[in-house]
Amino acid sequence: MMVRGWSTTALGGLALAVGMTTGARGQAPPDSAKVESIPLELTAPDRYQIPSALEPIRQVTITAPCDGILRSLDLPVGTSVRDRQEIAQLDRSEALARVKIAEAQVKETKAMLKGAANTAVVEAQLEAAQARAELATLELDRCTLRAPFAGRLLEVAVSPGQFVPKGATIAALADDSSLRVLVPLERSAASAGATVKLSVEGQDVDGKVQTTLPLPESLASLRELAMPFTAAWVVIPNPKGQLEPGQRVLSPALPTSTLAKIPARAVRAPAKGASGGGYVQVIRNEYVANIPVRVLGNPGPERVQVSGLFRPTDALIVSSSVPLLAGTLIRFSGASEKGNGVEPTNPNPAEGGELAGITPPRSASGTRSGSEAPATKKGRAPAPAPVRVPPATPKATAAPPF
Repeated sequence: MMVRGWSTTALGGLALAVGMTTGARGQAPPDSAKVESIPLELTAPDRYQIPSALEPIRQVTITAPCDGILRSLDLPVGTSVRDRQEIAQLDRSEALARVKIAEAQVKETKAMLKGAANTAVVEAQLEAAQARAELATLELDRCTLRAPFAGRLLEVAVSPGQFVPKGATIAALADDSSLRVLVPLERSAASAGATVKLSVEGQDVDGKVQTTLPLPESLASLRELAMPFTAAWVVIPNPKGQLEPGQRVLSPALPTSTLAKIPARAVRAPAKGASGGGYVQVIRNEYVANIPVRVLGNPGPERVQVSGLFRPTDALIVSSSVPLLAGTLIRFSGASEKGNGVEPTNPNPAEGGELAGITPPRSASGTRSGSEAPATKKGRAPAPAPVRVPPATPKATAAPPF
């Protein structure tokens, strides 16, 4: 009975002789092994390598509160500032004049209050004058732009002496003592408060999950994977400033090697005491190879999606009638026939060869290497001399595994 896939004969570590897998009534002879193998449909992981970017935990844009001339801005980009430290100052002349006018009105109203017959009216006027003085003082204070919190200047958009309209950007301030990033994580590992390890441009850092959200459209391609993903805001402490806003971050949940959907029974558990999530066996260049894999999930009944270092020419071994060691040589059924298969051993030098129309190599002078050039007619090349090559060996011996 023929199994699904390719029926093959195993050599090497099993020390089996090459033979046909079809015997009497379709039964395999005792010196062969039946291997069920299927081709792999591979998917490159590049589509799912979606980087995220670090952001400051807090960031504000400092804008002009009114029209005016910028008188001072002496802090360059990258300067660390304290809370309430002065960053820039607009021209204060007009605002200062309004303060003086308001204060004078307060004094005038107080003087009127001493000789007034109706003190209630004058007292109300005094309160209004004092309020206008407070507003003028606030306008004067707004001409001095201060940092709302301790941080670092990420941008300076104007220069001293420049006229800035109300609402124009003066500078950008960020608190980079902690950074945050929105990354896709496996749903089971993305609970609030959990610690996760992220890769920031090749550097491993620890972060804490702040909250989780549904996957945004920028990460929609991850829904094609069998692993359930969620988007998580992760906060990364940065007390020494070793990280910078804008650095690329990759989630450990994203696959980094080739993906394939295979039968679940093809995944083998790791050996006792070995680390990893299992492995599969493939036929690679006629030899058995063990490929460690990472199981991503179940895309369908009795099927799993895995990622591993596969090659386009690999054939997956789903099952075998005998255990196969890595390095075992695999020969397809019928490979012992002349012209079929790949010969696993060197030709026997004691056997005779066959004629082959191969022209011997020539030297730079145009003569055959190691002999005189034969006389030829003008315009005709010499006929190629017959070269003996050994025939294909009809039988193969066991080849030891790597």
